[in-house]
Amino acid sequence: MRGSYNTRQKRELLSFLQERSMQHFSVDEVVFELRDRGEKIGRSTVYRYLEQLAEQGSVRKYPGVEGVTQYQHVEDTDRCDDHFHMMCSRCGNLLHVDCSLMRSMTEHLMACHGFKLDPRETILIGLCAKCRAVDGEEADHVADCHEGCHHSL
Repeated sequence: MRGSYNTRQKRELLSFLQERSMQHFSVDEVVFELRDRGEKIGRSTVYRYLEQLAEQGSVRKYPGVEGVTQYQHVEDTDRCDDHFHMMCSRCGNLLHVDCSLMRSMTEHLMACHGFKLDPRETILIGLCAKCRAVDGEEADHVADCHEGCHHSL
């Protein structure tokens, strides 16, 4: 079966992603980083491996800023199944949001509208606090804004 081989390049790619599990990368960024480490690997090889890992569930694939697909390693494949994501339209940072308000909204959509929202496929797009601060906007998120709200980069 093609694609099931565990090559050195595939191991290097997976190791790179695991070391940076909370970060996301485009194919070109992965190629650049791996080449910077001394790994000789082509763009099409990286793309093929990332797509295989995404199919297997160990890598998440997101539509990134300016339409460039982003990939992120997922330690626990179920971890991203029950929370939402927010992406900054300027810097591309992806925030994982585990918030009781979002869970309530999901329950409401199902109970009142018969619509089952898939958190794995739902990304809210906007501006993160850092990018808003660059624009001179106040960073108005405070730790106690909502007791049931947890998020991370």
